[in-house]
Amino acid sequence: MAKRPWTLAARAALTTFLNAVGPARRKVAGQVTGVGYRYPAPRGAHRLTGTRVPDVALAGGDRLYEALRGGRFVLITPEPYEAGPGCAGRLAVAHRTSDRRTTVLVRPDGYAAWAADSAGAADIETALATHVGR
Repeated sequence: MAKRPWTLAARAALTTFLNAVGPARRKVAGQVTGVGYRYPAPRGAHRLTGTRVPDVALAGGDRLYEALRGGRFVLITPEPYEAGPGCAGRLAVAHRTSDRRTTVLVRPDGYAAWAADSAGAADIETALATHVGR
């Protein structure tokens, strides 16, 4: 919509800068599309907490975003985990096809509610009680 020469020049300079600098380009693209937003995480939380989780391949040929279509939380674990009856209907448990060891609890909107690099059953139960509720 710009018609003035100085406005066109400023827009061209900004566009050239953003195209040349990769991190700035990714940040702007993330903010424009809405995927670059991050929710505040509690102090000491894992670096993934509050970020958008990409669509990852899950065991059994499924994808994360397919599992989220049911409007449930998805717990991605590296090892088998059996959720208690209090989470029935509100939680799906899945395994990654990769060898990553991070356990992630994904909210129905696709953001990480909780994550841990090495989580035991007690850690997972605490996270489920906090975020999914019982």
